[in-house]
Amino acid sequence: MDVKKRLKNYNLSVLKTVGKGTYGNVYLCENRDNALLTIVKDIELNFKLQDHKQDIANEVKILSSLDHPNVIKFYACYYAENHVMISMEYATSGNLAEYMYQRCPKLLPQQEILFYFCQVLLGVNYIHSQNIIHRDLKAENILLTGKNGVVVKIGDFGISKMLASAKKTSTVIGTPYYLAPELCEGKPYCTKSDVWALGCLLYEMCTHKRAFDAETLVGLVKAITSGSVHPIDLTTYDRSMQDLVDSMLSILPDKRPSIKELMGRTVLLPDIYTVYLDAGNEELLHLRIKELMMFT
Repeated sequence: MDVKKRLKNYNLSVLKTVGKGTYGNVYLCENRDNALLTIVKDIELNFKLQDHKQDIANEVKILSSLDHPNVIKFYACYYAENHVMISMEYATSGNLAEYMYQRCPKLLPQQEILFYFCQVLLGVNYIHSQNIIHRDLKAENILLTGKNGVVVKIGDFGISKMLASAKKTSTVIGTPYYLAPELCEGKPYCTKSDVWALGCLLYEMCTHKRAFDAETLVGLVKAITSGSVHPIDLTTYDRSMQDLVDSMLSILPDKRPSIKELMGRTVLLPDIYTVYLDAGNEELLHLRIKELMMFT
């Protein structure tokens, strides 16, 4: 059965394919009952679905309970044949990776970076407060929405990786540029692994370059476990921004700050306060970014 027929059974019409990934395809759909636009991840599984259906349902149930203006809302999970289809909120303005690419090679002003990064921190802080680890934080998974694209939504949790792990594959898929050193050593994910990934994200926002890069996976792991990165441009950014990156990219997880500790840093606190008050409010956030850009 093709995807259109599978989704039709759940009153969803496929409008277009928006992505093809390692674990399945992503579609923009319309709910025929209420005309709501939704993103549907269609993940094909190569194991007997009934053996893992409860694990998948439990994971999606947890994600569906999340309610925060900076976190993508999960709507439902559908099962058909050997497919799992996850329906979630549609972010209308792309993602942070695309946003940075459009601005490259010009460096983003510090205040603009903080405006977006602080919204990310608020979302991750909420996720961690619910005892959830994201597991796949990267620029492509930081979504932007609203008519002006100024509202940040954290999406694409590591559920795809969880599902893939049920396939019992040991193959490393893709190049894990945001992978923390402890994960390279085979240790489990923890909240500090998310903090490492956010350090990589902040570095990328400041430089348009990956914090760690190499031509081979072995070379990348070596670069990550060495923990050394080129400094950001201190003629453009305050020293406190470099200190922030350095603290988040500490080799030892215990040396990295928690998200709560990060939000209390002097360089972040004013913007944290502002985006917290305006969280999810498209109009207020748009006014705020316009004000910031006037003084850069």
